[in-house]
Amino acid sequence: MYVLPLTDNKNAIISAVRATAGNALFQTNIGSGLTTGAELFNKVPDSGSRAMILLSDGAGRIDAATQEKIKDWLGRFKISLYWIVLRQPGGISIFNTSYKAKDDEPLPPQIELNEFFKTLPSPFKAYEAEDPKTLQKAIEDINQKEKKPIKYFEKIPGQDYSTHCFVAAMLMMIALLTLKMIEVKSWL
Repeated sequence: MYVLPLTDNKNAIISAVRATAGNALFQTNIGSGLTTGAELFNKVPDSGSRAMILLSDGAGRIDAATQEKIKDWLGRFKISLYWIVLRQPGGISIFNTSYKAKDDEPLPPQIELNEFFKTLPSPFKAYEAEDPKTLQKAIEDINQKEKKPIKYFEKIPGQDYSTHCFVAAMLMMIALLTLKMIEVKSWL
């Protein structure tokens, strides 16, 4: 992650270090991750569970054009979305229905994302994980919901040349044996 060029400006360096303590540094590109993930399903036949798991800290925003693309692709490819939010202690819960933003402030990114995900045409489920146990519970719940077997084709690279190699080895052995048999013994 690029923060700033080499500098001797101590204030800039301290500010950059402090910025790493926040959520996602405004660098989380959830939209790109979801569209890239959805695109992977484009050429896969619809033969089993089709799900994406988004594991994030909740930070990050998605622009309107990318939101429309995500809605279209998740709906068209019939992809379920499971979002596991790694909530920080004392952080805002995405399930807090009583949270009200101040008049001049936008909703926090995690609540804004949750509201957007609820509008998706495909199945969506959100989880909050505060510790390894709640993360494990979320993964187990997803595992219970996605039980359809996944059928896929695996292309094995290359060809089997073993028969050709055995034939070549046999021909070389015959050639060596022939040379050995016609070898001239010492005249002495």
